[in-house]
Amino acid sequence: MTQALSGFKVLDFGRYIAGPYAAMLLADQGAEVTKVEAPGGDPLRKELGFIVWNRSKRDITLNLKKPEGQRIVRELAKQSDVVIENFRPGVAERLGIGYETLSELNPRMVYCSISGFGPSGPYRDLPGWEPIVSSLSTIYTEQGYVTHPVYIVLPLASTYAAFMAAFSVTTALYARELTGKGQKTDVSLFGALLAAQSIWVLDFKGKERMPWGPQGVLPLYRLYQGSDGKWFFLGLGTFTFFTKFAVLMGHEEWLADPLFDGAPFLIMPPRNARVIAMLKETFSTKTRDEWVELFTSADLPCAPVRAIDEFFEDPQILANEMVAEVEQPGLGRVRQMGVPVKFSLTPGRVKGPCPAMGQHNQEVLAGLGYSAGEVAKFKNEGVI
Repeated sequence: MTQALSGFKVLDFGRYIAGPYAAMLLADQGAEVTKVEAPGGDPLRKELGFIVWNRSKRDITLNLKKPEGQRIVRELAKQSDVVIENFRPGVAERLGIGYETLSELNPRMVYCSISGFGPSGPYRDLPGWEPIVSSLSTIYTEQGYVTHPVYIVLPLASTYAAFMAAFSVTTALYARELTGKGQKTDVSLFGALLAAQSIWVLDFKGKERMPWGPQGVLPLYRLYQGSDGKWFFLGLGTFTFFTKFAVLMGHEEWLADPLFDGAPFLIMPPRNARVIAMLKETFSTKTRDEWVELFTSADLPCAPVRAIDEFFEDPQILANEMVAEVEQPGLGRVRQMGVPVKFSLTPGRVKGPCPAMGQHNQEVLAGLGYSAGEVAKFKNEGVI
């Protein structure tokens, strides 16, 4: 069955996470993605996530500082519908692969630049490392403890930027169908985190915000432990849920108790601490799974906190094909994220594993008309 992006060719100059991840999302939907690496390889090749971000691609090595390397990349650009790069602003231009240069060769090209902070402004040239962007974007403080920020391991900025980049590319491809012209799209990790925090990043006109704390500050919307020390989340997000909860627990008097005034979300300090302490003591009388069973049976929002091994075996994950098993050379069968977006008519799929560095040099260059002898010469001269 034809996939949504079948027939589209993508030239992926991405490194680290955001660029390669964006190109992978396009590959999952059928695009032919060719990853271009310097002969030394992507800096994250040894990271486990690399095999996910770069699955379903072809891979060539290309030294853009060599004249022959420049000639080859221009030939590839002429055949490409999309170019993705996530160098610092100005680097692509210095390497001869900037938008102005490549779009002259191929005016229908959609060119996506992903940077840390965007193409202009005082932060333009700051290193776009995930923790630098996150520190400046309030992510660490908005998740955090009362007295100090919290480092987050997940690369949220890179991931959000990747999805935005893939969205920008497909939107621009649609616009190209209407206008016949390609264009450049700019996505930044900084801007992606602004969008991700749309619930928080508002003008509060001086209103004081409550710090969330590591398990949550709202007594009816936070993490708790059962008697076995295992965690679960109780999410009573409406007064209706709170009413059902109070009745279920045999404490209908809570509905009129001033201690719970403002339930579910406006039980304010210092009352919130008293309610949390009371519920902690209550939940210490049964195991995590006993509480989860009780609450879910009563149609109250509640869930156990899962570890990654449990997550892979979750029947909901398996039923919706959210996990893919890919045969990765050197590692065997590897379970990883499946295709995150589902289409009824043109479903995406994982087409293959992450390629070895330069695995498709011969294939790609042969497609441009180079002979095996010329490819061998490029190898000897450090072009590939």
